[in-house]
This record gives sequence, structure tokens and C-alpha cells, in this order.
Amino acid sequence: MRKRNLLIAVAGSFCLAVFGLSSAAALADEAGTEAVTDAEESAEAGEIDADESAEAGEADAEEDADGAEAALEGESETDGITEAEKETELVIPERPDYSASDYVTLGQYKGLTVVREPFEVTEEEIDEEIQLELQYSDALETVTEGVVQEGDIANIDYEGKKDGVAFDGGTDEGFDLTIGSHMFIDGFEDGLIGVAVGDTVDLPLTFPENYGSEELAGADVVFTVTVNEIKRVPELTDEVASTVTDGEYNDVASYRESVRAQLEATREQELETIVMSDLMTQIANTCEITGYPQEMIDYNVALMEQYYRSMAQMYSMEFEDFLSTYLEMTLEQFQSEAVLACQEMMQQELYLKAIAEAEGIELTDEEYIAGTERYAQQYGYETAEALVAANDEKEIRISLLLDKVYDFLLENSNIVDAEPETESENMTELTGAELVAEAGETEAEAVETEQGETETEV
Repeated sequence: MRKRNLLIAVAGSFCLAVFGLSSAAALADEAGTEAVTDAEESAEAGEIDADESAEAGEADAEEDADGAEAALEGESETDGITEAEKETELVIPERPDYSASDYVTLGQYKGLTVVREPFEVTEEEIDEEIQLELQYSDALETVTEGVVQEGDIANIDYEGKKDGVAFDGGTDEGFDLTIGSHMFIDGFEDGLIGVAVGDTVDLPLTFPENYGSEELAGADVVFTVTVNEIKRVPELTDEVASTVTDGEYNDVASYRESVRAQLEATREQELETIVMSDLMTQIANTCEITGYPQEMIDYNVALMEQYYRSMAQMYSMEFEDFLSTYLEMTLEQFQSEAVLACQEMMQQELYLKAIAEAEGIELTDEEYIAGTERYAQQYGYETAEALVAANDEKEIRISLLLDKVYDFLLENSNIVDAEPETESENMTELTGAELVAEAGETEAEAVETEQGETETEV
């Protein structure tokens, strides 16, 4: 059910994470990201006016972000919002305390075994990451002579025409197009490969049948494109490595090792997430939730409703109209679905908090101080004080406590590295398959021979 999935996604940010609605900046960033993402998705879908869309998306993002932050600070414009709507805005209560042991019957949570898949960062992966970093760095070389190649960033002017008439959104000037990004419809980028700087080329193309615009879906068009200049990823040298890293690494070897370390750290984080997900699945299979603390459900539902009320204000809509338009549900349906979503997303907190209570795991003041420093760095706050000022202290404390329980579970679990599949094992499997095939062929041959002998006798 799509609308409920959306609610669950929002509930997760409130029920399990520290940085939800309590931070105006967080909501502003989220609103801005959504607007920019919409523009990017349109471009990826083949919108020819991608540049204009992206600029519009960024403008909308800034506008939405300002509106979101102002809304949470009580300073937003409320054009279109009635006095009754303002009066129904929720006042979020303080996060309630509760005992998880009252709602959870614990089973086995220590001594669990998780198989951890091995990984290896390859030289090819390092090359790909370096290419990406170079592509978005100041080290790009501007080419004023030569032809467009795969991977180049071609600065182009273009005009699209259908039946000889320019169509809306099909014209732009000075657009930077990465060749191979598939930002435009099929054939556009490939058609520019080999075109020299300063040259103009006509590209006869056909829009996909499922294109978003009815006017252009399946239509034959011609794009007239001029290549103004080319930006190209340079060959990696010590000088380029220093430029890309702002002098942190002054030679290719140390730069490559830093990229390797970065990729390994990312992979380790991904594997840790997989391990914890596996552990939580096993815990959920051995534990039982017998109920949910009503005060926590009310608290999280209130957070969710306040989030959507703020979104409604940004769009200058009354709350119920916003729900109907964007979530396709009534207020009563929203409240009912919100309860279910919060219950589902509270399960992990209940398990972990119940384990903390059973094991006597508590958060010390020293751990809280160190944790706020870590969170501030992780989430982009200038200081720990700024983080605490922008967020509810109880939310920070519960998040740090759950982190501590995670560490406890990892220490008391059997994390086993999976054995890499050897070449001999592969050969054995192939040999086994071949033997089965050969056995089938032999049996078939035997049947044919027997049939032949029978026919001869007859």
C-alpha cells in the first residue's frame, strides 16, 4: 500500500532517529532535497529541458527550505491557512518515559550467529571512484579543439524541432552534458561523439513511446546541436592528485590508497548494517511484543502529524486538503495508518530497550557528552551544543543508548566470515552438473540402443 509505506518512512525518522522534526534545519534540508531530486528525476527520465528543470528545482528547494524553517520557527507566511487551521496545530509533548520490559517478552539475543560476507576493493573500483572525483573537481581540462569523446562534459547549445517547429522545453544554451550519463533521450549523447568543438550537427531522434509528454511520446524530432567546448577528465598525475585533494595527497600512490581506504570504510559500514539487520531479524524471531506503550504511540503520531502540517503550510494548503491531494486519505485514515506505522517502526526500539533493561545497560553522563560530540560531527552541526539546542535531549539519549545496545549485541554474537568460494569448488560444482548431464545423455543413449535392438529383432 503506497500511502502507508510513505507513512512508515516518515515514522521511522521519528520513532528511531534523533534528527526528525525537532530540527528545523533537518526539515528544511529534506524539503529542499525533495525538490532538487524531482528535477533530477525529470532529467534522468529524458527531459530535454533538464537544465531549466534543475534550476527551477533548486529555486523551489530554497523557497521550500526557507518556508520549512520559518514554519517551525513560527515565522512562516500563512497565506491560505485559516485561523481554525492555525489553532489545530499540534504542540509536541516531551518524549515520554516507559519500560520496554512491560511490552516485550525476550527470547535469545546473545550467542547468535551471523555470517559476514567477505569483500575486496578492486583496482577497477578505485579507478571508477577516482574518475568520478576527477569529473566533479577543479582539475577538469577545457578542450577548445578536438572532438567529443565518451565521458567528456560537452558544453552545448541545442534546439529541438518537431515537424520543423521548435517545441517547448527542447531549447537551451550553454548546457553542460556529460556524455554517457543518459540524461537525454537515446541517441542524443551518442550522436555527439566525434563532433568537433565549434561544429553544429543535426540529430534525427525519436522520443520513447512512454515519454511523459503526450505531444512528444513516440514523436520523430530533429535536434540541432552546437558544441561550444569540451571539459575532459585529465590523466591522473601527482599534480592532479594534489589539486583534487587540496594538497592532502601529493602523489598518485597515496591518493589511490586514500580512495581504497574510503571505499573499504564504506563497505565495512554496509556490512555492519547487514549484520545488525540479520541480528535484529533473529531477535524478532525469538522475542515477542505483547503491546505498545500508548504514550509513545501518541507522541510519535503527534510528531508525524506535525511534520505533515508543516508541509501543508509550505504549500499554503489546509491540512485535510494536503492529505487528500498528496496522501490520498482522509484525516481519520491518516491517524489510523499513522498508529500502525508507528507501531511497526517502534518494534526495534522496544527490542533493544528491553535488552538494555534486562542487561542493566545505561548511558553514563560521559558517554552522553562523547555521543553528542560524535553526532554533531556526523550530522554536520558546528558544535555539540548546537546539536543539543536543535534537538530534544531525550531523543539524543535514547539514540545513544540504542547504539550502546547494538555494540553489546555485536560483542555477544558470533560474527563468522563466510569462506570465499574457491576455484576448485567452482570446478566441483561444474563437474557435478556435467556429471548429471552426462548421466542423462548416457541413459538416453541406452534407451535408444535398446529401442534399436528391439526393432531389429522385430
